[in-house]
Amino acid sequence: MALLTDGNPNDALALEVYESAILNVAHVETIDLEIKLTLATAELAEDVLDVLLDHARAFDPESTIRRSKGVSDVVVSPQMQRWHALHTLEIVYRDAFNDQLNDRYQAKFLEYRQLSKDAFAHTVRFGIGLALTPIPQAQQAVLSAVGGNGAAGTFYVQVSWVSASGQEGAPSDATAFATAAQQNLMVQPLNPPPVATGFNVYIGPTEGTLARQNASPIAVGQTFTIPNGGLIAGAAPGTGQAADIFVVGGPTLRRG
Repeated sequence: MALLTDGNPNDALALEVYESAILNVAHVETIDLEIKLTLATAELAEDVLDVLLDHARAFDPESTIRRSKGVSDVVVSPQMQRWHALHTLEIVYRDAFNDQLNDRYQAKFLEYRQLSKDAFAHTVRFGIGLALTPIPQAQQAVLSAVGGNGAAGTFYVQVSWVSASGQEGAPSDATAFATAAQQNLMVQPLNPPPVATGFNVYIGPTEGTLARQNASPIAVGQTFTIPNGGLIAGAAPGTGQAADIFVVGGPTLRRG
């Protein structure tokens, strides 16, 4: 999974899994879901840090620098992703109720507040996942065309950073680029993190068909160009690195 600091664990469409009417409610009540998703992420980060600072029943290898490190090594688990979605819905319906004083919105707000609390408690019981070597999500790469023998077409591209131990961070958002005939696509990643020693490149004719084009990680500072032979059928992009350890929270769950 991605790191908590990579961005929001859910997008607006993911909220429909829990509340099918949420997009319509946000439109009618002029609520910016992206802002609420980001607010929920910030509040989750505060609660997660609180758990890590109060880890009486588990071992945090970064305990001596946890305050300065924050949550930069926290991996988003499925439990945390669900908690984020439910807490976002709590925030949305809280705002809708406070604005309209509508009993229907109040009932939804109270429902999602309780569901959010339960999801938080479940996340803490499962444990907060930490990556010992956190690799941030890659930025979108710079795409350009160079001379070659390729046919005209549109390509979708994602890149991801890889550490010396072979761990891979979350891939960048997909970027599209069109090439003309007798051109090949060149990919240049941006701003490698200090932990990265290489990167992977995923390319496909659609976002749903991206495949890894390099047999082994490409060294930081280099670029990748589609060879004259065209694309190969490699592995699909991953979702980020798995947690190496889990820290279970202390006996007191402070979030009220």
